[in-house]
Amino acid sequence: MDIRFLTTFVEVVKTRHFGKAAENLYLTQSAVSARIKQLEEYFHTTLFVRHRNSIQLTPAGERLLPYAEQLSATLLQAKQELQREAGEYLVCGAGQLNNEIWMPELLRQIHGAFPEWAIKAEVLPSEQISRQLHDRSIDIAFSSEPLKSEEFTGQLLKAMPLGLFSINQAEVDTGPEQFVSIDWGSKARDELLTRFTEYRDAKFTTNSLRLALATLQQEGGVAVLPVGLDWSQWGLENVRCIDHFTHAQCKLYMYYMKSVRRSIVPDVVSVVSQHFTQDI
Repeated sequence: MDIRFLTTFVEVVKTRHFGKAAENLYLTQSAVSARIKQLEEYFHTTLFVRHRNSIQLTPAGERLLPYAEQLSATLLQAKQELQREAGEYLVCGAGQLNNEIWMPELLRQIHGAFPEWAIKAEVLPSEQISRQLHDRSIDIAFSSEPLKSEEFTGQLLKAMPLGLFSINQAEVDTGPEQFVSIDWGSKARDELLTRFTEYRDAKFTTNSLRLALATLQQEGGVAVLPVGLDWSQWGLENVRCIDHFTHAQCKLYMYYMKSVRRSIVPDVVSVVSQHFTQDI
């Protein structure tokens, strides 16, 4: 019997729902059902019964639960100890903007799926991301631009349109002295300067979204931002979209080497891809 089936059993007990357990374990619901069925066949008993809209433990399931919890906890501790001894950890690299927008949630997802692994996150200049992935200083790269190498496997995870926004202004003032410039890449800058030539100069220029938002929150102004993010979660008030860009987008790509060094990489890629598929 695969001891991971006991971990699945414990998760179903916690959630009382096969679908929620599958989501928490990053499995399909059919895989969770199959694991529980195999457990029941192994122990020659029924572990769950459906009661109206919920799942209840049978007396046999109640007796199994403390042993399953103990074995699951022991397995996790053993994995963590072996990882520490081997010095094994996964290294993710991202540019400044992607790190601020996407990485907190992505790291939470990865930690949730692989709690026995240590995760190291690197914030890198865009020009270093490709090189560090190529020399295996990082295992997975998150980039706002496509990376060109026959040795990389990659995919586009997310693309959000950009727009010109007025932030924290009692009355909309789009004068150039109000402009805060955030580096969204060459395409965004080209489209901005084609349509708003007065924004060639800015009162503040940065590649950090948090620094730009802090300035906008304190002083007000206009800036290019992704359309669709909940800016109230970033502490912004009175946010108004003045204009949508036609072509420029805020994009997130994920890349890794075709010949992976760490066996966990394909599984992490699958979890991240699934997260963005559900988000869409």
